[in-house]
Amino acid sequence: MTVIAQLSDIHVRPRGMLYQDLVDSNAMFARAIETLNRLHPVPDLVLITGDLTDEGSPEEYEALRELLAPLKHAFAVMPGNHDDRDHLRAAFDDHLWLPAEGELHFGIDVDAVRILALDTSLPGLHHGELSHASLTWLERELAENLHRPVVIAMHHPPFITGIPYLDQYGLRNVGAFAELVSRYGNIDRIVAGHVHRSMQTRVGSVPVLTCPSTTTQIALRVEPDAEPASYLEPPAFMLHRWADPAGSAVSHLCYIGRFEGPLPFA
Repeated sequence: MTVIAQLSDIHVRPRGMLYQDLVDSNAMFARAIETLNRLHPVPDLVLITGDLTDEGSPEEYEALRELLAPLKHAFAVMPGNHDDRDHLRAAFDDHLWLPAEGELHFGIDVDAVRILALDTSLPGLHHGELSHASLTWLERELAENLHRPVVIAMHHPPFITGIPYLDQYGLRNVGAFAELVSRYGNIDRIVAGHVHRSMQTRVGSVPVLTCPSTTTQIALRVEPDAEPASYLEPPAFMLHRWADPAGSAVSHLCYIGRFEGPLPFA
C-alpha cells in the first residue's frame, strides 16, 4: 500500500500575526499536523502543494519549519504564488531534491509511485504559467517513467474553475500542458491547490483533483460579477491511497479536527 497525504494553501504567517488579519493560520496548520500524526493508514509522504507562506518572508519560512517539526512523517514542499523561491530554497536546504537554482521542479519516488512536482509560480505575480523549460522537464520525466504510475503535483490547477475571481489568477497556458499530458498513459492523476476548495475534473482522460486549504475556503460564486469571498468552512486535506502500487489511487477528502463518533454504522 502507498499513501500520500496532500495539504495545500497553509499560508503560514510570522509568529503572532493572523492571515488576512482575521484567521490564525499557524494554529490551524498545527491542528492539521496533529490530525496527520493520528492518521491510519500512516502516510508514506505528506506533500504540501504551495502557498506555504502568505508573503514569502524568511520569518514565515522559519515559522513553517517550527510548525513542521512535530510531524512524524516524511514531507515535501513546493511553491505557490504566495511563496518566494529563494527564501523557500534556503529554508529547506536539507531537502536535496529541490533544485539549487531556477524553477523548483522536482521528482521523488514514493514506493512504486513517481511524484512530479511542477512549479507553476511566477515571481511577483499571482497567476500561473509553465515555461518551455518546465514543459520540457515534465516531458522528459514522463518519458523516463513509462512503466510506473506518475502523479503530477502543481499549485495552479490546469482548468477553468468557473469562479471568475479565481480564474483571473489561474494557469495561463493550459493548452500546451493538456496537449503534453494527452501523449502519456502513465499519469495516474494530477493534484493541485490554489483554489481553497475541493474540485474534480479531467484533463483529457487524466483525473484532476484540487485540495482544500487548511485555513479559509473560497466561496463558490459563479456569477460574472461575483464578489470575492471566503468562509471558515471546515479545513481539510486529501489522502491518495494505492492499495496496489501498480494500479490507480483512490483519493479521499479528510476533514481536520476531532468529531463526534464513532457512531453506529446502520
